[in-house]
Parts: sequence; structure tokens; C-alpha cells
Amino acid sequence: MSKWFNARSNVALAAVLIAAALGGCDRGDQTDSTPTVRPQTVVEPETRVDPVPQEEPGVVRQAWRTANDAARNTVGNLRVSIESVRGGPVVFAFANGVTIRAQPTDVVPSDTRSGVPGKSFAGVLIGDPRVDTHIYHVLDENVSQSAGHGLCGQPHTTYLAVSEFVDNAGRWVFKVAAFQGSGPPGAPSGEDPQLCTAFAYTAAP
Repeated sequence: MSKWFNARSNVALAAVLIAAALGGCDRGDQTDSTPTVRPQTVVEPETRVDPVPQEEPGVVRQAWRTANDAARNTVGNLRVSIESVRGGPVVFAFANGVTIRAQPTDVVPSDTRSGVPGKSFAGVLIGDPRVDTHIYHVLDENVSQSAGHGLCGQPHTTYLAVSEFVDNAGRWVFKVAAFQGSGPPGAPSGEDPQLCTAFAYTAAP
């Protein structure tokens, strides 16, 4: 009886060992057959351009205080207002006594050519290439006796290029460049205008 029991136990143990060995082989086969997937880092160029808050000059803010030497030393603070309705003349009143009435003629991206050799409008205005530049044709430039001369000296100013936007410091800024010449700045053909001066302002509190 004991011999029969031992033999039966040995057979059962052998069966268990064989089953375990087969299970190990199956797991090995599954592991070997699983394709190896190597993690990859996908690097794509950043093409998104963050929008910059900007406004049409004279619509929301009118009072501006000087922010660069050209403005502080020559023309002073600035007030900008629409004369009657949007699309009509805009009045640029400088504290030194120069007042310009100018008609809006075009709106162009600031990263386009300005007509000044090697400079975009953003380069001329020391502005932001992501915003728009508003072009104005000067209708009248009134110069008081205290001012002595206009934005371009004795010759009258003929065009203005203007941008109003939020800069990297979170401030509303106003950039205006004065031109003289027969053609507008950035014109695709014809005589390029002469840049006179660029003035920088920040919104008055």
C-alpha cells in the first residue's frame, strides 16, 4: 500500500512540475513575442503667436505722457482724439503747441517694411512686430510760436505711423513716428518718405 501511494504521489508531483515548466515556457514565449516599443520624444517647433492687446488710436485712451527723450525734450505730453467720427480725422495735440490733424489711410502689420532702409515699422517705432501700425496722412500741422517748428522741423510733417498696444511690462504704450515726403511710409513703390523722429508715450493715469 505504501509503495502504491508513493508511486502515485511521484506521478502527481511530476505532473505538477511539467505543468509549471510549460507555463513558464508560455510566459517566456509571450514575453519574447511582445514587440518592443521605445519611448520617443516628439519635438515640434512652437508656431503659436500670443496675441497682444492693442487699440485703434484715439478711440479708448486720449491722454499720454512722455516715455522717451525725443518726446520729453521736444514735444511733451500728448492728447489724441477723434475729431468727429471713426474713420475721419484724428487730432494729435502735443503739449509744446504742435497740433496735427491727420486722416487715417491704412493699417499694416508692424513687421512690414516702413520705407526706412533696413527697418520695419516695429523697428522705427521700437514697438512690437505682432501689432498693427496705423498710417495717417497729415491734413494740417499747426505750430504755435512757443513750439517754433513742427515734428519734422521747418518742412511740414506729411505722414504719421502710430501703434497703441500693451508692452512687455503690461503698460499701455503709444508709439508715433513722423515722416516727411510725398509718399506714405511702407509704399511698395515710389519715393520713400524721410523719417523725422519717433516718440514714445505711456498711458496717463
